[in-house]
Amino acid sequence: MFTGSLALLHRALRLDARLLMTHLFRVSFAIAIYFCLLYVQIILGLKLGAPGLKLFETLSFLNLGLITLAGVSFFATAISEEKEEETLGLLKMAGLNPIGILLGKSTSRLLGAILLLLVQFPFTLLAITLGGVTLLQVISAYFSLTAYMILLANVGLFSSVTSRRGSNASSMTVLFLIVYFSCGWVLQTIRLGLVNGGVIDPRGGLASLIGNLAEMAAEASVYTRLSDIMRTGFFGSPVGFQVSSNVGFAIVSFLLAWAGFNHFTRDWRSTASESSARSLRWGTSRVARRRPKKDPVMWKEFHFITGGWRSFWGRFVAYGALTMAIFWASDRYYSYSLVEASQGVAFVMLGVLVLESSLYVSRIFHDEWRDRTLPLLMMLPIATPRLVYSKVVGCLPALLPAIVWLALGCAIMPNGLEEVFKTLVLPSRWFVALILLLFLTLTAFFSLVVKWGALPLALAVMLTGAMFGGCCFTPVLGILASVGGQNQGMEGAFLCVDMVVALLIAGLQYDIHRRLEIVASQ
Repeated sequence: MFTGSLALLHRALRLDARLLMTHLFRVSFAIAIYFCLLYVQIILGLKLGAPGLKLFETLSFLNLGLITLAGVSFFATAISEEKEEETLGLLKMAGLNPIGILLGKSTSRLLGAILLLLVQFPFTLLAITLGGVTLLQVISAYFSLTAYMILLANVGLFSSVTSRRGSNASSMTVLFLIVYFSCGWVLQTIRLGLVNGGVIDPRGGLASLIGNLAEMAAEASVYTRLSDIMRTGFFGSPVGFQVSSNVGFAIVSFLLAWAGFNHFTRDWRSTASESSARSLRWGTSRVARRRPKKDPVMWKEFHFITGGWRSFWGRFVAYGALTMAIFWASDRYYSYSLVEASQGVAFVMLGVLVLESSLYVSRIFHDEWRDRTLPLLMMLPIATPRLVYSKVVGCLPALLPAIVWLALGCAIMPNGLEEVFKTLVLPSRWFVALILLLFLTLTAFFSLVVKWGALPLALAVMLTGAMFGGCCFTPVLGILASVGGQNQGMEGAFLCVDMVVALLIAGLQYDIHRRLEIVASQ
C-alpha cells in the first residue's frame, strides 16, 4: 500500500530528472547568481559597506517573491488543473488513493522547487567572502525560506483540492497570504485603536492577549524573520518560531486536504460546461443584459471579463470606501497630514490600477484558449489587430473607478496633478510607462503559452530581468555620466533603456499576433 501511494510521486520525480530543460533551468539559475556575485564584487565592492550582506539580502528577498508567486500559481493548481482538464477521474480509475495523488501532484513540485534553493546555496556561501554576512545567517535564511515554501505548497494544495478552478484556488492562496503577512499589523492596529478609544485598559488582560497574538503573528511571518536575520550581529537559532509554525501549519493543511479529498472531488465538472450552464441560467433569468450593438467584441470583454456595470459600480463604491478608510485611519491612529494621507491613497490606487489591468490582460486570450473557443473567434470577419485592440479597449472602462480615486488622491496634494503630468511627459520618465506596458504585453504572451500562472510568471520574469538589467544599467550610466554630465547621463541612459524596452514590446506583440494566426489555422 505504501509503495502504491508513492507510485505517482516516483514517476513524477523520475520524469523531472530525465528532462533536459529542468537541468538547464537550474544551471542557468545558478550561473545568474554567480554573475550577480561577480558584479557585486567587481563593480560595487568598493562603493558599498558589507557588499556580501547587500547581495545576500537582495537574493533572499528575491527568493521570497519568487516563492510567493509559485505559491499563487505553481502550487495552487496541483489538483484544480486535473479538474479543469477532466483527468482527475482517470487518476482515480487507475487505482491511486488520495494520498498517492496528493504526493504525486503536489509534493513532487515542492521537491523540485526546493532543489532550486539547494542549487543556490553553494554560490550564496561565496557572499561570506565579500564580508558582512556569516554562515549562521545564510543557513538561517534558507531554513526560513524552505519552511515558507513548504507552507505555501500545502496551503496551495488545500486550496486546489477545495476549488473547482485554478483561478479560485489562486484567489484562496492570495487571501491566505494577505492574512499571513498583515495579521500582526492588523491586530496591533486594533489594539491601538481600542486603547486610544478608551474601550480597554492598556494594562488589562484583553490588551495583553491581543498584543501577544500580534507578536506571535509577526514572528510567524517570513518577512519579519528575514529582516531579523539580515541585521548585523545576528546570533539566533536557525530553527526559530517562524520555521516551526510554518511547518506545523503546512502539516495541518496537508492533512485537511487529504481528509477532504474525496468529498471535494466527488462531484466535479469541467470549466466549459459549468460556464455554459451559468450562461443558460443567466439567459433565462428575468434581468437580462443589453445586447451588443456596434462592436460585440468590446461588449463581450466588458461584460464577461471585467464583470459589466454591476462590477464597475461595485468597485467604484469599494475603492471610495477604501479611500475614506485610509484618510480616517491616517488621521485617527497615525496623525498623518492630509498630504501624506493623499499620497497613501495615490499609492494604493496606483497598485490597484496595475493589478486590475494585469488581471484583465491575463484573461482576454487565456479563457478562450483554455475553453477552445479562440479558433472560432478568429474565424470572424475581423482583422487580427482590430480584434486584439477591441478586446483591450473593451476592458479599459473597468479601470475608471481606480483612475478616478487616483486622480482624487493626486488632486489633494499640492501640485499633485502637475507632478503626475510631468512624470508622464519627461523622456526620462517614459521608462515607468514602458515597463508597465512591457509587463502587460508579457502577461498576454504567457497567457497563450502556459495553461496557468501567466501573471505570476510574467512578474517573475520582470523581477529577474530587473535584477540583471540593473547590473548592466549601472556601468552604462556611469560611462554616460562621465561623458555628458550627471543629468544628461541619466537622460541618455534612460533613453537607451527605453529603446530596448520598446523593441521588446514590439517583438512580443508581433509574436502574439503570430500565435493568434496559428491558433486560427487549427
